[in-house]
Amino acid sequence: MSDPQVHLPVSESRLANRLTPFAKILPPHATAVTFALVTTCVLGIGSTATGQGKSGSNREDPELQPRAVTLTTADRLRLRAFYFPSDKGKQAIPVLLVHEWGGQGSPYNQLVRSLRDAGCAVLVPEYRGHGGSREQTNARGNTVRLDPGAMRRGEVMAVVNSDLEAAKRFLKDENNAGRLNLNALTVIGIREGAILAAHWSIADWRFPSIGAKKQGQDVKGIVLVSPERNFMGIAIDPALGDRTLIGLPVMVVAGADSSQASETERIVRRLAGGKDRARVGKASELVELMPSTNLSGARLINDSPDVIPSIVRFVTTKVSASQDVNPWIERP
Repeated sequence: MSDPQVHLPVSESRLANRLTPFAKILPPHATAVTFALVTTCVLGIGSTATGQGKSGSNREDPELQPRAVTLTTADRLRLRAFYFPSDKGKQAIPVLLVHEWGGQGSPYNQLVRSLRDAGCAVLVPEYRGHGGSREQTNARGNTVRLDPGAMRRGEVMAVVNSDLEAAKRFLKDENNAGRLNLNALTVIGIREGAILAAHWSIADWRFPSIGAKKQGQDVKGIVLVSPERNFMGIAIDPALGDRTLIGLPVMVVAGADSSQASETERIVRRLAGGKDRARVGKASELVELMPSTNLSGARLINDSPDVIPSIVRFVTTKVSASQDVNPWIERP
């Protein structure tokens, strides 16, 4: 950050000058919205972060600065993501945010900033066909543009099986560097992203440890915001019936007058009944928030005053990164 005193608004050309360290890793088609998000991160969150470090060296550590990163999937796609590190080291709760279908990372800046200020390390991937991950290079070296509207069920499941796995690999590297505790991972899913987040969380718990080598079972909390019931033939119900998810702390958020209100009430009833029948988890770990509004998704998060503080409180009180509860473990 060459000039933390710069304030928005500034022109896009001046943004390019201010963002020299990040422009090298942003795709050439970055939009004004992208610039706005990264600029806010660097000039807003970045200045906050520099005030939180434990020492002068920590405050200047480039590894603690918000930045754009590139994730490479198993099928060789390159995805843009935004990463907001914590200065809590092995005590940092990592948060993986899964945006809605057709969305991107930029609308969640306020939520990410608040989680970052609370000491969490936050990763916001823009999965295939979305945001800065729309344009890809094929095997012939040609640029192709992925269209979410043309994707089918298999490509949606690739987000779960490949894109979110690439995000976890990034967090694993951060874990092994001692900059977060992957064993306290929290996942936030918005709208269709709630379905993707729930299914990926269950898949993560199905990776068994091999001897002393921990591979999965890292998700320790889930937040579903304006959850949809079904998308592209992928229903949320199989995840809701899984004993693992039932036993985890879960927060479900929707506007009381929104189109997701009835689905949110149904999800809460199902999870509560599952906890009772399976005798797993605690009733206090199931949190329902339904503010009186018809807003949903990003607008609900940004414009309903109780939502962001409630999500931050849930993450920081229901999920623990302590050595006694979820100890830090180096990964293979």
